[in-house]
Amino acid sequence: MFHHALRYWHTLRWLRPVQFYGRVWFRLYQPRPDLRPAATLLAPAARWQTSLRSPSMTGPDTFRFLSVERRLATPQDWNRPDCPKLWLYNAHYFDDLVANGAGERAEWHRALIARWIAENPPGQGNGWEPYPTSLRIVTWLKWLLAGNAPVPGMLDSLAVQVRWLRRRLEHHLLGNHLWANAKALVFAGACFQGGEARAWLGHGLRLMQRELREQVLPDGGHFERSPMYHAILAEDVLDLIQLAVICPVLPGPAIQEWREAAERMLHWAVTLAHPDGDIAFSMMPPSASLRPYRTCVPMQPRCPCPCPRCRSHRQCST
Repeated sequence: MFHHALRYWHTLRWLRPVQFYGRVWFRLYQPRPDLRPAATLLAPAARWQTSLRSPSMTGPDTFRFLSVERRLATPQDWNRPDCPKLWLYNAHYFDDLVANGAGERAEWHRALIARWIAENPPGQGNGWEPYPTSLRIVTWLKWLLAGNAPVPGMLDSLAVQVRWLRRRLEHHLLGNHLWANAKALVFAGACFQGGEARAWLGHGLRLMQRELREQVLPDGGHFERSPMYHAILAEDVLDLIQLAVICPVLPGPAIQEWREAAERMLHWAVTLAHPDGDIAFSMMPPSASLRPYRTCVPMQPRCPCPCPRCRSHRQCST
C-alpha cells in the first residue's frame, strides 16, 4: 500500500494545477454538439502540397496501421472493442487523404469521408475524442486545399467538429495533445469565413504561441526529447507555414516565429537521425522526408512590392 501511495506521489507532484482541475472539468462537462451549418470556405491562394507520407489504405475499406491490416466494413468497426485503440485512432485520422499518390485513391477517399459522417454521430465514439478530432480536421482541410471538391455534408461536419473540439480542449493532458487541438483551431480559423472562424483562429493562435515557446527548446529539440514527437511537431510547424501562404489571414509575427522554429527543428532532426535518415521509433515518415517537404514551403516571407529587388521573394527595404 505504501509503495502504491509513493508511486502516485511521484506521478502527481509533477502535474500542473490546470491538469488537476482540467481533468475534473473534462469529465464533468459534457457539451452538446452544435449542429448549425458551416460558413463558406475562404478561396485559397494556392494548392496544398503534401509531405511524403506513406499510404495506409490498401483497399476501399482496408487499412494498414502499426504493421497490422484490418477492414472497416461496418459502422461498428470504427469502435471495435477487440481492436487496439491506437489502431482505431489512426483510422479516424484520415492520413491517407494527404499521403503519396492520394489522387489515385480519390474515389476511395470520398466514399470514406461520406461513410465516416454517416457512421460516427456527433460526439459519439473514438473518432470524437479531441486528439483524433484535431488531426482529422486538419487532414480534411488539407484535402480540400489540395483542390478536392467537398463531399456532401463535409463542410457542415467540419464546423460541428471544430465547435465540439473548442469545448473539449485537452488542458488536462497538455503536450502534443493540446498542441494538436490548437493547430486544428488555427487551420479551421484560417480556412473558413466569418466571425466564428476568427474566434477559432484567435483562440488557436494564443494556445499555439504558448505551446510553441514551451515545446521547442532553444536548441531546436522537442521538450520531451522524443525523436518521434519532434518529427511530428516539425511537420506541424511546416504545415502552419504553408497554411500561411495558402490562406493569407495569419499574423506576420506568428509566421516569423514558426519559420525560426522550423529552421532550428530541422537542424536538430538531421543531427539526431540515423545514417538511413530515420529515427529509432516513429509512426511518422522518416526524418529525411522533412527536408524535401521543407523545399515546398516558403521559409522566407514574400514581399508584396513589385520592385526588381523582390524577385528573390525576400523582403526589401522599399
